[in-house]
Amino acid sequence: MKLPTRYEKDGTSFSGGGMSTAFKCKDKHLDRPVLVKMLQTGVDKKRILDEVKALSAIRSKHVVQIYDVLKDSSGAVAALVEEFLPGQDLNDVIPINEVGEFLRHVYAIACGLADIHAVGVVHRDIKPNNMKIDAEGCLRIFDFGLSRTDGVNCETIGTIGTRGYIAPELCVPSDQKVNFTSAVDVFAFGATALKLVRGKLPKTFCTIPPDLPSVETDFTKQTLALPPAIASILNQCLSKEPANRPNMDTVRDTIGRHLLYGQHKATMIVGEKIHYIEQIGQSVKLSAGSLGSVNVSYNGYDFIATNVVGDVFINNMRIVPPQNLPGACVITLGAPTLGVRRRYITFDVTHPEVIL
Repeated sequence: MKLPTRYEKDGTSFSGGGMSTAFKCKDKHLDRPVLVKMLQTGVDKKRILDEVKALSAIRSKHVVQIYDVLKDSSGAVAALVEEFLPGQDLNDVIPINEVGEFLRHVYAIACGLADIHAVGVVHRDIKPNNMKIDAEGCLRIFDFGLSRTDGVNCETIGTIGTRGYIAPELCVPSDQKVNFTSAVDVFAFGATALKLVRGKLPKTFCTIPPDLPSVETDFTKQTLALPPAIASILNQCLSKEPANRPNMDTVRDTIGRHLLYGQHKATMIVGEKIHYIEQIGQSVKLSAGSLGSVNVSYNGYDFIATNVVGDVFINNMRIVPPQNLPGACVITLGAPTLGVRRRYITFDVTHPEVIL
């Protein structure tokens, strides 16, 4: 297919894994570099239609953007135009030897995958080669040539994918049909996280099917000492059974919780007096004489109510210490029978965002 005059090749081409060829071009109308991805001869055109459909639905800062589609003389979609991501893929940053850096990378991947799954798309080819860090330092996921809409034609014949990232349920004989869900991306995410830690995947893990479970793939046994909750959820991502893998929203939120460790601030207003808690280990005693009292402390993740004396309620529910406080609530001191003599304390927690 001949490119429209709007797009001018600069001579740089990229392989699309045997299905497509991509060219770096200049969009002369908008004066910006773009990537024009053309389907190779003999490849089912459904591949590019699936990619167009997926990218058109996803809105995420961690996913490559689609700009345009190009049609051949018959009116069929033959190529797509994406934003051009310069630089090398995620393999260039591995192995990662610092916990904070590791968490930031896997958090970005989890955010992108959560956004992909939120619109019902399964990527099906998650691996470091299909991720780049853009000029602003933002990790981006690309190459949706194998993507499917979750629940619609989510089946394949034989084992398709990259060794080391293929979920066990996809490892079937070449003539056997298999259905799959977004859980295949969750497994590939776990494998990607493992490679970020180790530098390369264990040989036994790259067999068809992968050898699981094993010490080599256990995130609690790696040289990088991860927080127990992070190691646990990453191990769940590599579960043999798809149903035992967490969804990417849960993975994203678990990692984000650790990235925000110690960054919260609680404000408590007692009459005209204001109390603040913003340091790990800090504690405040809220008291109203004989009506009751409660201590509120911060462990870096949550604000916890302890040492309750008398009648103390959170949003009209009696406290059962130790109890995590919600992000915004009313703490009440005194029994309901006291009516207007009860003391009301507003409690509010900031909601910091993860900054990558």
